[in-house]
Amino acid sequence: MAEKVASFRLKEYKINKASIEFDPDKPLSKMSIEIERKGDIEENNIYRINMYIGVSDETNNFKISANMVALFEFDSEISEENKTSFVNSNAPAILFPYFRAYISTLTSLSGMQPVILPTINFARMLEQQEK
Repeated sequence: MAEKVASFRLKEYKINKASIEFDPDKPLSKMSIEIERKGDIEENNIYRINMYIGVSDETNNFKISANMVALFEFDSEISEENKTSFVNSNAPAILFPYFRAYISTLTSLSGMQPVILPTINFARMLEQQEK
């Protein structure tokens, strides 16, 4: 018999820290993205996800970072296995488009060419990390 997967919803999210540094006189070079995430139980069936994104170019002429805190509400308890999958795959896949929009807007409003992050397949990333 298949295990029932709890349904959930994004209750709220906040960008609680962000910074940008760049040299307007130097062109951007190849970008790299760093992503960190962790999850904790806030209260019954409420999970708090902290997610950090850092983007920099290889010549260190550009750096941007942002941290987001999000709350997800589940209809019921979830297993440890599903919790790990949620924190490492599902939640980042839901939150990453908000980061993409935020970073694009922040760079554009800073007077530089907007930085548009690529889409990321977090499920595939998790599979590769588990190998």
